[in-house]
Amino acid sequence: MRDEGVIHTTSLIRDILNALWIIIGIYIIATSVDAFFTTKNTWLFVQRVIFYPSIFMIITIGIIEICLRKIKNHLEYILILGINIIASAIILTLYEKPILIFLLIFPVMVSLYFYKSKLLKFACITGILSGVFIYVFSEQVRAHFKHSDLIIMIAVIFGTSLLINSLMKHSHRLANDLLQTTKEKQYLFSQNIQMEKLTRMDPVTELYNHRSFHEYLETLLKMELIDELEVHIAILDIDNFKKINDTYGHQMGDLVIVEVAKQIKSFMDNDDFAFRYGGEEFAIINIGLTTEEFLEKMENIRLGISSVCMEELEGNCVTISAGIQKLLPAMSKDILFNGADTSLYIAKKSGKNKVIVNSVQQAVVGAY
Repeated sequence: MRDEGVIHTTSLIRDILNALWIIIGIYIIATSVDAFFTTKNTWLFVQRVIFYPSIFMIITIGIIEICLRKIKNHLEYILILGINIIASAIILTLYEKPILIFLLIFPVMVSLYFYKSKLLKFACITGILSGVFIYVFSEQVRAHFKHSDLIIMIAVIFGTSLLINSLMKHSHRLANDLLQTTKEKQYLFSQNIQMEKLTRMDPVTELYNHRSFHEYLETLLKMELIDELEVHIAILDIDNFKKINDTYGHQMGDLVIVEVAKQIKSFMDNDDFAFRYGGEEFAIINIGLTTEEFLEKMENIRLGISSVCMEELEGNCVTISAGIQKLLPAMSKDILFNGADTSLYIAKKSGKNKVIVNSVQQAVVGAY
């Protein structure tokens, strides 16, 4: 955050310096045009009004440019001081124009861009001191300025500073209110996400729930060119789960479900989506793998689960059975699901602890 603030300040100072270069250019052009109409000695006018002041202002901005490249801290204070010096140089050069004393307001106005109260105070004090210094030490300025001009200049700089300070305080309040509102919105958004997550996630296994399974499958089947993708679903069921509940209690049954979910998640890749379908049943949707590759993945899941034996089950291991169905052209969601469910049924009836792939090679048109 500190680095970002320095970058922002440096960029702002860069823009202000560009404006100062333009102002010097305007000064040179304006005074050069005035040289054709002056009643004074033209050569002295060019020297004292155009050449020397311009060189002085260019050197001043050049020093600020060097500071911009070499110094990282307090650049804004150096800028305000530099603008004061340039304004003072113009006032001393064009001393016959009393109105130019109000150029000392510009550093105060520039300080507004940085929204720093200390910088505003610095600009106000240096502006007033510059005006007083010019009036006290320049006889030429005193000859054309009245005491009232100095008093009005001080009052205007001080009054402008108070106005800008009030504006900054109001802006800070608005910014704080906006920040607070943003935080509240972020909190509500976070709460909504959490609520949405609760409606889509199973709290026990932290897998997607039954509702999410059907919503995702419906969305998937509505995709264009879905028939060109390799899509498979698998339905998994914990073997002998009722016996586990009856023998060791429902709390143990929940622990088994959590362990099975943990094993399933450990085999999931970016193109896999795992769900707790309900009770001791789970579902997996995969996009991209061939039937052989998906079967291998499911076998790995089955073996991974069967290798974990729990002390709470007196050293017995949990096993699962699973059925796989590939999405075929024109296959509806119900047929796709029923195909996997039928394969699961066959796995259960033929000994359990196995994965069966539905051998149907084409969708049954019109079947539901």
